[in-house]
Amino acid sequence: MATLTDIVCSNLNRVRIEHDLSTRELAARANMPQKTVHSLLNMTHIPRLDTVDGVCKSLLVSPQAVVTQSAPLNMLMSRRISRLVDGYTGLNPDQRDQVDELISSLKA
Repeated sequence: MATLTDIVCSNLNRVRIEHDLSTRELAARANMPQKTVHSLLNMTHIPRLDTVDGVCKSLLVSPQAVVTQSAPLNMLMSRRISRLVDGYTGLNPDQRDQVDELISSLKA
């Protein structure tokens, strides 16, 4: 089973590759040392949250999206994820149940 660190690092690396960025270019965009970005993307160290946040911002991806295992690349790169998560958390329990039922019915 993949750890949260594995999932985050893998997703960020997939987005980096999609943007055709080297770790050096990404590090420059994120204003952090290349070694830090390389360690994050190659899972050689457990990243700090501010490091993950900085890389997410520089790749224009939502931190909420990168924690989702097996997320399609287009979902990772969508700016709607934050809005959807914020909207869902703003619902009352009955409304969240209705959304869950709707999603289940769409999958069937």
